Amino acid sequence: MDSTADWARIMFNDIYGTNTNGIRVLEFLGHGWLSKNDSNDRIDAGFDLSFVDVLYNSTVAKTGDIVGFFKGNNNFSHTKMYVDVVLDIDMGQPSVYVYLMLAGAGTTTFQFINKETGVLIWEDSENGHTFTQYDMRSMSPKVFFTTQRIDSILVIALLIVGIISIIILNPLPTHHPKRTRAEDEIGVL
Repeated sequence: MDSTADWARIMFNDIYGTNTNGIRVLEFLGHGWLSKNDSNDRIDAGFDLSFVDVLYNSTVAKTGDIVGFFKGNNNFSHTKMYVDVVLDIDMGQPSVYVYLMLAGAGTTTFQFINKETGVLIWEDSENGHTFTQYDMRSMSPKVFFTTQRIDSILVIALLIVGIISIIILNPLPTHHPKRTRAEDEIGVL
């Protein structure tokens, strides 16, 4: 997460605490700050973490599989953090979703990046508006399993370009007049 908000979270289960959304965390491997954190800033990453929310003027305690940070109320300094997770994606669903949760002011960019390849899988940016927001973000489960493949049309196009290049760059036969035997004996070329 890259953020100027005072707190933000990604919840990997639905708002009722079930895992029917098609994406769930299997394991939390590590977490840390990439830039500009204060000594009192906190990263939350775990299963069934409790959090307090205000809904319709009442305080409600909820739990969820969460990745998030808290910098303190009204701390809008820029910061970056990461959490290394292993995800389980249900390929049988047409789309999977997570909940982005934020409040206060500031902008937070949420990202999923493949650790092995460094490829950005998914990204979304949200702005806080003083009250707690729950934004459901859907994505195709296929984005997590991108494969590098070359289409057959690309192979054919590369083959045609190669053949044309060979024809164009191949030295053309030059026409030399036939030498007579006398020219050969004297050494005239």
